[in-house]
Amino acid sequence: MSALATSGTGTPVMASAGEAWEEPGPRGRWPLALALALLIEATLLAALAWLGTHQAPPPPPPVEITLSQPKPLPKPVTPKPQPPKPHPKPQPKPRPHPVHPLPKPRPRPLPAPPPPRALIPPPSPQPAARPAMPVTPPPPAPPVPPQHPDLTATRLSFEGALREAIQAAVRFPEAARLMHVGGRVLVSFEFLDGKVSQVRVAQSSSVPMLDAAALAAVRDAPYPPTPAALASRSMRFRIWVRFHLENH
Repeated sequence: MSALATSGTGTPVMASAGEAWEEPGPRGRWPLALALALLIEATLLAALAWLGTHQAPPPPPPVEITLSQPKPLPKPVTPKPQPPKPHPKPQPKPRPHPVHPLPKPRPRPLPAPPPPRALIPPPSPQPAARPAMPVTPPPPAPPVPPQHPDLTATRLSFEGALREAIQAAVRFPEAARLMHVGGRVLVSFEFLDGKVSQVRVAQSSSVPMLDAAALAAVRDAPYPPTPAALASRSMRFRIWVRFHLENH
């Protein structure tokens, strides 16, 4: 059998059968009160610390509002009328001048070659005048060899044959032909029995390649046989060598 008893706080305490019931003393209440007091103190300290760090911000300063009077509107500016621009007068176009073609230059005729010089036999030596002395008469002068009556005509005819032979041996320079350059060269040389010597340019064509071609034609030309009246005679000839584009 258990008996129901009442504690000092008024709470009933069950007591089993065979056990004696005891009322709690002051030693059992002291630790509980101390813990409750520490809890309350810690809560107060935490509240004070939170209030110290989270203060309410100060109120904002008052804002002053000043009302200004409205500015008067500017007066509208009326644009001044501009005078009309003058229209440019049309200028007359210049009339084209007719272009007259220049007249083509006419080819100048080549001057005729100078006539060959005729060979004049040297005069026979005259005996020197001696003082009149009774001396033996001088020996008679050697007779002058008779000259061929047609020697001048023979030379002129032979000179024409030489000119034809030299002109036939002319080799027109290819560069001068492409450049359309022509002219003539006066060549002087000595002739003796089919052989030439002392060949030189007596009058240049102002084109070096034509001068060289004229000298080569005089040296390389196959000459005709020398007439009997001119055999063993050294003769100097001056012959024009011509370079015409229409012939090449």
